[in-house]
Amino acid sequence: MSETILNPNESLAIIQKVVNSTRQDYHIQRKFYILWGILIAVASFSQYAIEKNILSLPKYYPWIFFPGVGLILSIYWGYAGKKTSLSYYNHFVLTMWFTLYIALGLSLYISLYNQVSPFPYILICVGIGTSISGFLMKNLMFILCGLIFGIGSIYCLFIPFQQQLLLNGACMLLGNVMPNLLSQHV
Repeated sequence: MSETILNPNESLAIIQKVVNSTRQDYHIQRKFYILWGILIAVASFSQYAIEKNILSLPKYYPWIFFPGVGLILSIYWGYAGKKTSLSYYNHFVLTMWFTLYIALGLSLYISLYNQVSPFPYILICVGIGTSISGFLMKNLMFILCGLIFGIGSIYCLFIPFQQQLLLNGACMLLGNVMPNLLSQHV
């Protein structure tokens, strides 16, 4: 096996190709970020309405219904998109979010077991994923949105549960939906 020594221009061209591939892969995946951001925001706002007796539904109905819709759409879109090859970026991002979903699930279980709010943990996990995605794409907006989630998770510690629902929904819209709608030219 022989090694090829690349000149600086060839090295930069390879790096640029990887960055462009990352950005192209992101544009395929951004519908998942938008979907989940909207669904979690609507679930948060719906539970707030239930808590304030504006809606008369079972207390945790939004957390069963909206993630259920998201899971069905994600599986459908995932299988429909299988026609493309899995780049390193796609593989990394899928592995990262899968790991964060496990962390979210464990955080939810621990929170419910200890009867504490899960929102600080949800926001920090989503913030980590958003920031890492931003670093991969070299996109400052996503990095800053990851910080919004981090600040939101800390702020949750100082406000009542019902306000945490509103904060969680607002963070999902500001930190997840908005940057993905605005990032036409990542």
